[in-house]
Amino acid sequence: MIQATVRFAGKPTYTAPATLLGHNLEIAGDTVAGLLTERLTNPKFRGPADPLTGIAPGWQPVMFRNIQGMRFELTPGLSLSGQESQLIHNYSGRGAIGIGQTERWLRAGERLEVRLWARVQHHPVTLRAGIRPMALHAPIYDAASIPITATYWKAYRATLTSPRDDEHALFFLFLEEPGLVWLDQVHLQPEGVGALRPDLLAAIRTLDIPVLRFPGGCISTNYHWRHGTGPAHLRPNLQDPVFKWEVSYEFGTDEYLGLCRELGIQPHITINIGSGTPEEAGDWAAYCAAWFRDRGLEPPAIYWQMGNEHYGAWELGNMSGELYAAALREFVPAVRRAYPKARIIALGPETGEGLMAGERFPWREPVLEKAGDLVDLLALQWYASGWNEDPAVQQANALKGARDLAHAIQRTAADCRRHRLPIKVAVTEWNFWLRAAHYDGGIFLEPYDVQHGLFVSAVLHHFTRLLPDMELGNFYHLVNPMGIFISRGPAIQETPLAEVFRLYRPAFPGQVLPLEVSSPPFVEDIPMVDAACLRNVSADWLFLANRSLGEGAEVEVGDLAPFDEALVLAGESPQGPFERGQVTVKDGRVSLPPLSIARLCKRKPSHMG
Repeated sequence: MIQATVRFAGKPTYTAPATLLGHNLEIAGDTVAGLLTERLTNPKFRGPADPLTGIAPGWQPVMFRNIQGMRFELTPGLSLSGQESQLIHNYSGRGAIGIGQTERWLRAGERLEVRLWARVQHHPVTLRAGIRPMALHAPIYDAASIPITATYWKAYRATLTSPRDDEHALFFLFLEEPGLVWLDQVHLQPEGVGALRPDLLAAIRTLDIPVLRFPGGCISTNYHWRHGTGPAHLRPNLQDPVFKWEVSYEFGTDEYLGLCRELGIQPHITINIGSGTPEEAGDWAAYCAAWFRDRGLEPPAIYWQMGNEHYGAWELGNMSGELYAAALREFVPAVRRAYPKARIIALGPETGEGLMAGERFPWREPVLEKAGDLVDLLALQWYASGWNEDPAVQQANALKGARDLAHAIQRTAADCRRHRLPIKVAVTEWNFWLRAAHYDGGIFLEPYDVQHGLFVSAVLHHFTRLLPDMELGNFYHLVNPMGIFISRGPAIQETPLAEVFRLYRPAFPGQVLPLEVSSPPFVEDIPMVDAACLRNVSADWLFLANRSLGEGAEVEVGDLAPFDEALVLAGESPQGPFERGQVTVKDGRVSLPPLSIARLCKRKPSHMG
């Protein structure tokens, strides 16, 4: 049994802001698909076409493959957004042939709305839209006729009802008579629900997110915000030269600000410095200010981050520290003029790299010297790693990564003080990264487990000890790629990290109560048992973490006890999930199982401090 002691080491100090528990929402990979209620992939028929069928990706012919009398073509430039549209040409009059998508999920009793934009050539035609089982000869679930009556683009709608649950259904769209019809886009969504998944919104709401960064990340270096405004049916899906995937503008600035307003989230927007202009940045800031005023609201404080990782050779718009400082002198005034309540975040690593392997150059120093007067926060982006087959070594690497992040924050704050600049530190991306890859089929999956949870706990404890220098910390990522929530299919999957963030959230904002922790080391100067304590208007909150893989810990907490609540998240293995339970507290001692994080709450008036 590990023996540890936690004692008060002074009176309450600085307040840890809730913004230390922020998150990222990067519009990359399948983030947008996970956010939306859309049941179809590639609803706007983004190319290139299959060379054999002439049909857009995600769609396929729904017919006997060798049947004659039907032609498909992905026509460039013929669409509302100036991209492709899908031609269906029936020149034989044969029925039950067209296009569709397999593996669509349905729920019993669900009413689904088919929305499409279409045009015909010369004479009207009727499309037949429907849902059915995959089995070829099974009866269809439901179908509807949609007369297409105009030679110009026009919106059409129909409603389908699913009689049962089916996670592998077929959606079809047939042209059963001679004629030509072009489809600009086809959508299949639950009727009357709205654009965003209600179950995902409910899950996100449980985190009580204080700040949410948008649109990224690396994706921001080629993100042009105007594409993500206005009517959704006019927005393009564009090729993404950053990740070599596709960037969707279906969830844009309007939806993001609406989400922030609905959930009480402070916005954090990343400006495109990689391929944008100062004028574009200023116009975006002005658009956001008008968005709030048009709704009778005073524009809130918004974090505006100037670019992303431009110190790295991987980034679109890689540059030297001097070039970045020069960019700040053009971009920041444009944003501040349009948005007076801007909190400006600049990139602040110590060094950057060039195109040649091993080439390093100063970054933070020229930024502080030449543009420090423009900046409110200096940002680090930090990913710990250290994969190892030995779970103990891997856990040590995670904890060392959290410690090294704390040291980097301290060095950054010291440099700001040396330049006599009142700049706070932000960590705008952070995580423990072991598996997720750009070549894993676009999923970019990081399977979160107990070890990731202990890393999150370690980082949050460090954040509380780094005040008042720290102001902002955004975990990467919220939905799908490296996501806390996985939204791919009928059910929202919650990873173990959701419970960890919910465990800590009630204590923020809160005054930090300094602690003295006596514990055997896990590795080097990193303790086996760690602790943090905060006080706010509702309670005193003590957090304890036992990082041992196999030993329980008995922690003497002295005058911190007694507690009104004692919750614990504990795991059976580093690579497994957490189980929620109650921790044992007796005679001023807390018994912690291995691989655990505990929250002890004293809601009664406290004599501490």
